[in-house]
Amino acid sequence: MLSSYVRAQVLLCGLSFAFYSAVLLLFRFPHAIALAALGGLLEFIPTVGWVSTATVILAVGIVSHSHWGWMAALLAAWRLTQDYVITPRVLGRHLEIHPLVAIFAVLVGAEVGGVLGIYLAVPIIAALRVILLGSPAPGSSRLRDRDDEAQAAPSLRAAAAD
Repeated sequence: MLSSYVRAQVLLCGLSFAFYSAVLLLFRFPHAIALAALGGLLEFIPTVGWVSTATVILAVGIVSHSHWGWMAALLAAWRLTQDYVITPRVLGRHLEIHPLVAIFAVLVGAEVGGVLGIYLAVPIIAALRVILLGSPAPGSSRLRDRDDEAQAAPSLRAAAAD
């Protein structure tokens, strides 16, 4: 479960790197790839990471007289999209939890444990899922469902032929 969580986090960092690279290159920010790499790496740190990235990117934009206003709007749109659409789906798929459960876990984790709670909420929910449902590994329930469907298919065909 932990390896699935880390894989999901790396995927989210890669998506952030791709977004930052594309937008920074589009707006011709200086040091676009370095800023995008910094943004991708800082995605590992919840809340503080993206705020630091946004601060540095906007500061570079202001100093270099780039389109920092549009960049601020796009950063806000990216953050909302990532927090409420992309992250719950990626974590939900990799950890086999519903995306709304992931959102709820992060909100509760923030209230209970602050930044550390945000970071630990989803792995704790995923671990509880494994303990309560007894699923040995991510993807195993999907494999069981496919096997059940494959076994049921011949009997359904025989019944349809009669």
